[in-house]
Amino acid sequence: MASALLCLVLAVTGALAGPLDLLPERVSDEISPRAELADYRLNENFWPSHYDIELTPYFADEGTHKAFTFDGKAVVTFRTAIAGLTSIKLHAAKLTIASVFLKQGVVDIPVQIGAWDEETQIMTLTVGQALTQNVDYQLIFNYVGILDDDMHGFYRSYYNVAGKPVWMASTQFQQTHARRAFPCFDEPRFKATFQLTIVRLNGHRTFSNTPILLSTDVGGGRTMDQFGKTPVMSTYLLAFIVADYIVNEKEGMGILARPEARNQTDYSLQAGIDILKAIENWLDYPYSSVPEMSRMYMAAVPDFSAGAMENWGLLTYRETNILYRSDDSTSLQQQRIAAVIAHEIAHMWFGDLVTCQWWDVTWLNEGFARYFQFFGTAFVEQNWGLEHQFVVEQLQGVFQMDSLESTHPMTSDVYTQSQVSNIFDSISYNKGAVTLRMVEHIMTTEKFREALRAYLKKQEFKTSRPEDLFESLEAIYPSITNFMKPWTTQAGYPLITVTGSNDGFSLTQQRFLLNNMAHSDKTLWPVSVTYATKAADFANTKPAVIMTGETHKITLANPSELPYFILNNQQVGYYRVNYDADNWAKISAALRSENFGGIHVLNRAQIVDDLLNLARAGVVKYDVALEVLEYLKDETEYAPWLAAVNGLTVLSRRIHAEDDEMFAKYIVNLFSKAYELVKFEAPAANEDRMRTYLRINVLQWACNYGHADCKKAAVDEFNRYYENPSVKVHPDLRQVVYCEGIRQGTDKHFEFLWKQYLTTNMATEQILILQGIGCAQDRELVFTVMDAITSDDIRPQDKSAAFTYLLNNPYTYDHLSEYLRTYYVRWVNAHGSYMTVASALNNLLARVKTDEQMWRIRSFAARNEEVFGEAASASIARGVEDYTKNKEFTEKHRAVIGGFLEGKLKDQPDGASAVAVSVVMTLVAFAVAMLR
Repeated sequence: MASALLCLVLAVTGALAGPLDLLPERVSDEISPRAELADYRLNENFWPSHYDIELTPYFADEGTHKAFTFDGKAVVTFRTAIAGLTSIKLHAAKLTIASVFLKQGVVDIPVQIGAWDEETQIMTLTVGQALTQNVDYQLIFNYVGILDDDMHGFYRSYYNVAGKPVWMASTQFQQTHARRAFPCFDEPRFKATFQLTIVRLNGHRTFSNTPILLSTDVGGGRTMDQFGKTPVMSTYLLAFIVADYIVNEKEGMGILARPEARNQTDYSLQAGIDILKAIENWLDYPYSSVPEMSRMYMAAVPDFSAGAMENWGLLTYRETNILYRSDDSTSLQQQRIAAVIAHEIAHMWFGDLVTCQWWDVTWLNEGFARYFQFFGTAFVEQNWGLEHQFVVEQLQGVFQMDSLESTHPMTSDVYTQSQVSNIFDSISYNKGAVTLRMVEHIMTTEKFREALRAYLKKQEFKTSRPEDLFESLEAIYPSITNFMKPWTTQAGYPLITVTGSNDGFSLTQQRFLLNNMAHSDKTLWPVSVTYATKAADFANTKPAVIMTGETHKITLANPSELPYFILNNQQVGYYRVNYDADNWAKISAALRSENFGGIHVLNRAQIVDDLLNLARAGVVKYDVALEVLEYLKDETEYAPWLAAVNGLTVLSRRIHAEDDEMFAKYIVNLFSKAYELVKFEAPAANEDRMRTYLRINVLQWACNYGHADCKKAAVDEFNRYYENPSVKVHPDLRQVVYCEGIRQGTDKHFEFLWKQYLTTNMATEQILILQGIGCAQDRELVFTVMDAITSDDIRPQDKSAAFTYLLNNPYTYDHLSEYLRTYYVRWVNAHGSYMTVASALNNLLARVKTDEQMWRIRSFAARNEEVFGEAASASIARGVEDYTKNKEFTEKHRAVIGGFLEGKLKDQPDGASAVAVSVVMTLVAFAVAMLR
């Protein structure tokens, strides 16, 4: 592209969607590369060492300066690795370059902008003479940037005071958006130091990675703040905020927030202090041993695309992930805040101090951060059952994506911005953390910690590849690389099938592909084999053997006399398990016996999750799986119920529309004992956290599926709140109370709750209200919520969540379809492209159950194919294909599932002896069914 066009193009070009640090799971349509893959990466001819950056932001027109722009000056010190070069390549985007100079000391060297590639965002500078090796050069840029409102780069945000917006600016540079604030070598391997200066209005304050060294009044109502030099770090970790924020600070930790939120910062401040101390002690690497890091600030940003961001010394968060008040936030929200803080603090070592060399190994950053998100929080909150939650949420959660043929390995090539964004998914986060937990249980925690300490010291201030981690692990535990590496380079995971014989059990592994178990894929993994035949065995998570081949034999005396044989103690290994009919019958009998036969709670959760997914994959029949899961009627622990809720949610979307009422009665019956256990009541002050979480799930499912007592209790509580808003609903009951109040309420009840949304000062409360109004059933109210999603009433960061809450309500489907087909232009204007309409319709197609609903969307897409464009139309077409597959699945399994549900709805015989006979007959029938 000609240099004459560069300024215009830089000023108007947009960037692709950025990361969701803690919520990576999202659907996105891959944009095909429009350049050669190698052209998306910078070469290694130039290595920066330091950046001096000066920025002046404008929030209103100021002389010749336009509102929501900033003036910038960047001085980039670099060296060339090869002599004789006459061109320089680096990144820039959305910047209008006014001038560029090149100096070597005091000597000017001729330089001009030769080209800028819109697709790769690489700027090529043409130099008037050959450059010399091992000499420091300075590139000096003067430019104007845009304070956009898309939550990327250096962007604008606001908060309201007395009903009026107060403007501020913040940053989000990961993965590829530092280039929108200053020209730079915007890849993680190009580490350098940074020294920042911000010229601000006197009414604002500024914050960055390091403290302010000097503030100088420069006249015109502005002050120049000069910050200390940063450690050597990657461009994406630089951060700064310009805002009238307060600081709640002690012991070297500070929480930054808008003044009205000062009373919501005490918990996160103490949690940050405690978690930082715990992790730095565990790693034996004090945060303050990096000289530039004399304090840690954590900032609550009103508009933030990611869940949080690990900028070194200035961590940034969505308000929902850091602002907490016990009388207005749920127990789960409190846990999430602590966990997100632990995640970001862990990044100070895994990501900031030691950085993945390129985004193809993002898991080296995010896998560790997700690991400490749970186990780092557990250092200071030991009674929250975080390891139990880790297994169900992380291990079982990533099973879903990793069982599809579209999955990818943890280490996976990426080049384009779209590819880089998409690699921030549950494979990099969840599977990365799960793999680390597997390795820890093989090595032991002590040796694992010793290896990580050595890894950090060896790689400090450098970038890292998996081989660097393997080397440190191998030095402590030889041969561990042979186990770990295949898990990072191979996609997917195995199903281990266990078959009993006269002398023990045979194990066979095959890749588990949810939609294609008839595949010919011969991939094998090293499998950590642990097993239990009695309660005491479940404590041992160190492998009895590492299975490397397709089959393995475990020899045991008198196997037929064992009460059961269960593989994968506490689900430490990343694999599913299926058993022969005899062993499944034994496991089912044990689950129905006293204390669940001593089966560990995590293995009960494993059994629940495996069975529902084995049935979904056609490995076992649905009636068999559901019969085993009847034991849940007596289950009292959170983890198995959470696994059940996850699996039953998927199943509910595949129940035939004509069988929905029968399924609802089944759910009410399944949850009835659990409802009596937890009761519709606020948690006691000293209640076990797992019991509180169990109650939230049980009440939601019981009320959603028509449990009469639950629905009445929820509506009564909503009406009480409606009549007397000064006495609020307990935070841990609000989600179900708000939902049921809106579901059964009137327009006035809706208006009341919506007013609370518009006036509350708590971001966590806003999320609870959005969940509540998502339960609306009336067409006009659903349209009102959709209007709000396309307006400024709901912040951009929350629009997707608000739409998801509507999608989770099956009574909205026809209304959502009508709205999107009628007001698609409004949706485009609010969200930026026709692809967002296609994505919304796609999500709808994944849930609707009738051909009529599908045909309305399909016909609409066909009529508007030219308007929507090829990519969006193709996306909707794929949604129609998914609907067809779901329909085929429903029809295939309807008879079996329907027969099971009908059987459960029939009157059961009375009396203890009849119940005993029923259980025995069930188990006999079960064993026979397994052999079909």
